[in-house]
Amino acid sequence: MGSYKIEIAARPVPKARPRLGSNGKMYTPRETREFEELIGWTTRSVVRKPIEKPVKVNIDVYSKTRADIDNIAKAILDGLNGVAFLDDRQVVDLRIRKLPPVDCEKIVISIKETRSVQKCKNSG
Repeated sequence: MGSYKIEIAARPVPKARPRLGSNGKMYTPRETREFEELIGWTTRSVVRKPIEKPVKVNIDVYSKTRADIDNIAKAILDGLNGVAFLDDRQVVDLRIRKLPPVDCEKIVISIKETRSVQKCKNSG
């Protein structure tokens, strides 16, 4: 089973809502897009091939940011899409913590392949 640990020295950027451009098309704000790209490129240096099975993801964010933790998780997971795993729908266990920075702001991501989730049998 595959497992990876990725450490990124960066301030976390929460996922921003898509914006409507002057041309009438939706776009992701620049800061969000650049953060997601940073996550992807850093992960590429550790992960050679995306995991195809369900995964557990643990994220520790060392930052004083006041951003919502769920929006930070969304941006990180979107950055991992197609790099660490094929799609974030594969995430069956997600844990994220926001902790005070010790020496610098950073993000530590652990990804582990896991077994498929058991399906419930219909009773009746």
